[in-house]
Amino acid sequence: MLITAIAAVALAPAVSAADSFPDHPIQLYVPFGAGGSFDLTARALAKAAEKELGSPVVVVNKPGAGGAIALGEVARAQPDGYTIGVFTAANAVIAPQIQKVTYDPLKDFSLISNYATSTLFVAVRADSPYQTLDDMLADMKARPGDVMVGVSTIGSSTHLSTARMMLERGLQTEYVTFGGGAQVLTALMGGHIPVASVAGEALPYVTSGKIRFLASFSRAPIPGLPDVPWIGESGFKWEADAFVGLAAPKELAEPRRALLEKAFLHAAEDPDYLRVVQDMAMLPNALDGKTLQEILGQSYQQTGTLVKAVGLAQQK
Repeated sequence: MLITAIAAVALAPAVSAADSFPDHPIQLYVPFGAGGSFDLTARALAKAAEKELGSPVVVVNKPGAGGAIALGEVARAQPDGYTIGVFTAANAVIAPQIQKVTYDPLKDFSLISNYATSTLFVAVRADSPYQTLDDMLADMKARPGDVMVGVSTIGSSTHLSTARMMLERGLQTEYVTFGGGAQVLTALMGGHIPVASVAGEALPYVTSGKIRFLASFSRAPIPGLPDVPWIGESGFKWEADAFVGLAAPKELAEPRRALLEKAFLHAAEDPDYLRVVQDMAMLPNALDGKTLQEILGQSYQQTGTLVKAVGLAQQK
């Protein structure tokens, strides 16, 4: 009886702490700088999640190394549910296959949920002579290596999606890197590059008439962009959209993970959040942590094949 009583007293604080979670702010690490599509959607999601959790969710921007810096900090954090991070193709699939990172994306995380699908586009200036993706591809074929394409960085989703098109058609191009999507758009609008592969943050420049999207890498219709064709209309049989979810350190207790999953799944239905997703030309896509884990495995294998094909796979 004495042993039982001692055990009950010892366990009481732990049970109480679990019941009160969260009782102070949660940090949400965003692996890219402020103002981009990942940052703005994460902030909208965090605000919506605060209503569900009853505790602040503080966004912390940790850009660098293709998103690997932020995810590395999440992997090393205390597994108490108070440190989580944006988990997407950039830092969970691409970065680990082209550079050394401090984590194993398949083993070192407890996945919470998916909340969106990122989309990519082939963009040109509004006054570009290219009216269609086929126009651009035909010019690349006629002038090998002369048509430059702006991308954020080599090994980014924007680069790999374009590289796959080039491989399949046997085309050559010169990639010009700018370090971020905003800089790519500035260069495109300034006439420094004729073509760019960009993410959804380019949408305001489309609606203002400064640039045009020749094609989307996503088969799904993009709200607000009914006239932008999918690359499949030019004969490509694949997509380059990607999951965008949340991860915590791998030892996070299941009750806390489940609580976070429920809160963020509900947050992903919030009207204000959904409005930001549409403004960023992304797609809402609320999925539980188990489903995200399955998608991760499939994406990791498929991207690995592409990374090797373009010669970016790191030497083991």
